[in-house]
Amino acid sequence: MNKIDPRVKTALVTGSARRNGRALAEWLALQGVKVAIHYMNSRAEAEAVAAKTGGPAVQGDLRDADQASRVVGEAAAALGDLSLLVNNVGNYLRKDLFELTPDEWRDQVESNLYTAYFCMRAAVPMMRETGFGRIVNIGYAAGERPTFNRLTVPYHIAKTGIGTLTRSAAAAVAKQGITINTIGIGIMENSVVKPIDPPAGRFARAEDLCNALAFFLGPDSDHVNGTQIDVNGGWIPEQIL
Repeated sequence: MNKIDPRVKTALVTGSARRNGRALAEWLALQGVKVAIHYMNSRAEAEAVAAKTGGPAVQGDLRDADQASRVVGEAAAALGDLSLLVNNVGNYLRKDLFELTPDEWRDQVESNLYTAYFCMRAAVPMMRETGFGRIVNIGYAAGERPTFNRLTVPYHIAKTGIGTLTRSAAAAVAKQGITINTIGIGIMENSVVKPIDPPAGRFARAEDLCNALAFFLGPDSDHVNGTQIDVNGGWIPEQIL
């Protein structure tokens, strides 16, 4: 696995109390990065991860712009600065399009898209001051093209938005030494729904996500900006309808 840029010394990983966020946070800690663990409701799990990684645990509902700004500020204050933001948080719901409640629709879009923007909005000024920063958003495999699945419409709308946000934001900050990219997740070993016969013969593991993150954080990846790497083993999202 590639070594990461030595300037990546501190990080905030949102939604890192459990699952993929936890795996990314623990991997970063193993690379010597000081990591802030974010959670909304999973306090016990977050504190356990923080105790393992040695960083602070910060609580907040990132769907709210003020709370997102506070979380980023608290993380940076506890760590000393903030050189990496990983926007991992986001809910996932499978439900027929016209059976969704307004609150369920809103949560899918806000938890997956609004949270990323609100945290980026708070982190970018800090990174501009130091002249360096890395932001990695967690998206969806093939999220930059339409996905036809009536059971996950607002989720896919949000993840498609992540692609637009990534490209636009990267262009806005590239001259300040900041890169913004996306990891598109396919079917993970811990995914809710899985195809019977994945093309690669297996599903993505946490280490596959960490490898993609390592590439974006590599010392020679500073010109890789505004793009997405799909960790999908050749899987096509339209296979699950």
